[in-house]
Amino acid sequence: MVGACFGLGYGVSQRLFNLQVGELVHFGRNFDVQPFSGTSLENLRLRFGSGSESIGADLESLDQQRLQAEEAAKATAEAKEAAMFPDGGLAPLEPAPGPGTDQEPPSAPDLPATPTAPSAPSLPAP
Repeated sequence: MVGACFGLGYGVSQRLFNLQVGELVHFGRNFDVQPFSGTSLENLRLRFGSGSESIGADLESLDQQRLQAEEAAKATAEAKEAAMFPDGGLAPLEPAPGPGTDQEPPSAPDLPATPTAPSAPSLPAP
């Protein structure tokens, strides 16, 4: 019952607003449309030039500049390293023996075959 009353009230109010009964019923003070404060886009275009210029970035040239900067940084790092180690760095290491070589692994230190238990301490006679 309550839902029917709300639905009927909603429908009637929509019909009244659609009929534009604003002249018959005064709903309150209307606000006049006023211009937005600040500088408009047209004023900015007139002051600084037309808006036909492209503001997009050329991504390909930016990528090339970044790659050139990386290559230059890498080249300077290699030049510094070459200046620090003129003979190419450390002496070459001996290659590790492979699994098929005839070299024997280093032997373990000689240990007694049976572990000896610590002897019991000797106590003085009572």
